[in-house]
Amino acid sequence: MFPTYKEEEVIQIISHGRPERFDVVVLRPPENPEGRYLKRVIGLPGERIDYRGGKLFVNKKEVADPFGKETEDFNWGEFSIDPISEGYYFILGDNRSVSQDSRHFGLITRRQILGIVKEGNTK
Repeated sequence: MFPTYKEEEVIQIISHGRPERFDVVVLRPPENPEGRYLKRVIGLPGERIDYRGGKLFVNKKEVADPFGKETEDFNWGEFSIDPISEGYYFILGDNRSVSQDSRHFGLITRRQILGIVKEGNTK
């Protein structure tokens, strides 16, 4: 993550509030409800998301993404055609070449998000 988080590192999360773009969240992955993932929020409700040539586009406008150059182009399907539904988020891991994220299991719901990582308060 940016900053980089390491396995077994203690982090502080905020369990209330709406995630914003590039927030790091702790979530329950759909394929393993007992597991926990740290992922970065990329797409918000009402947005269309696309990556082309290592660049992030939100509603057809380029948005700076520090990890964009590491994001290979792939078929985004409905995420680039239809807006993300209310209450759903598109998330990506920062280590994008191996990350299990929305590219693999689709959008996540607000209910799957356990909290937002509070930057600057890690130990």
